[in-house]
Amino acid sequence: MKILFNRNNSIGILCLLLLALLPVSCLKDDYAAKEKATVKMTFTTRAISNPTTNAGGLEANEHMRTLRVIVARSSNSEILYNLKYEIDENETSKTITFSEMTVNADGEAFDFYAIANEEKVNTEKSWDNVTVDDLKGMSLNDEFLTDANDASKNTRIPQTVHRQITVMPQAGGAIQSETMKLDFAVAKVRLTINNTSSGDQYVNDIKLSGINMESTPLFAEDHLSTENQGELSLGDMTIPAGESATVYAYFFENQNSNGYTLTAFWKKDQTLLLQTGFDDNKQNITEIPRGTELDINVKLNADVDINPTIYVQVNEWTGKTINVPAFE
Repeated sequence: MKILFNRNNSIGILCLLLLALLPVSCLKDDYAAKEKATVKMTFTTRAISNPTTNAGGLEANEHMRTLRVIVARSSNSEILYNLKYEIDENETSKTITFSEMTVNADGEAFDFYAIANEEKVNTEKSWDNVTVDDLKGMSLNDEFLTDANDASKNTRIPQTVHRQITVMPQAGGAIQSETMKLDFAVAKVRLTINNTSSGDQYVNDIKLSGINMESTPLFAEDHLSTENQGELSLGDMTIPAGESATVYAYFFENQNSNGYTLTAFWKKDQTLLLQTGFDDNKQNITEIPRGTELDINVKLNADVDINPTIYVQVNEWTGKTINVPAFE
């Protein structure tokens, strides 16, 4: 008697045999038990003068006015949420609840991205269609700085944060609560000149040198750029007798082993190396991270001499008044 084999059945049996040889761990990974989890995330802006009141103390274009939140599964970069919110003028935080997230029973990693004031960020596609790779490649460039430093354009300054969080199923359906603080994607310089003399003073062609004016990634990286050939013009200043005046501008974070200099013309060409501390304890400033403010305070007293006194700090960008020690 002949035994006949159907070719299709033979292929099916062979496939089953091959599957039986696969490591059990692979099958467990593909069909691991899943559970539901809920995360309540609060996004806050770092730069607030008083977190219990409002966003006062900042320039108008530094307030968080829009917020985009993107959540991706870390294992495969699948985007689960891509949400955008309009933020009120004095609103300094936004709480979002991500419900019914499907996660492994022992927890699972998710990447949370938040971008405030996204309007001037370089994007090659619409925000609604971005991928995780797109987010990692986004940046701000010199054109952004040109607009940001033109007060008439009122360009909003982006704030960002990225954090990988392990989401765990909570007993009894409890909610996992987390907080993420956004940081400005740029640095800021604030120059204040105090005129202690009896006459008006004129400081011209003010420039900050040694900085990064080229580009910066939208999200902070684990190292600072070494691009340091940039020069930022702060224009000209007129300071009435016995008064002070302030100008500010934006640039990108960097590190510069040679330090930073402030140049200007006041009575003569002035070149001031930016250092912290006083007298024998002075140290060159060699890096300025994003989200910080380079505060430069200069005292002019033309009634005595033409050598300005300078006090410098790299402070957290908080929108608070900086208390400067008396120049003595």
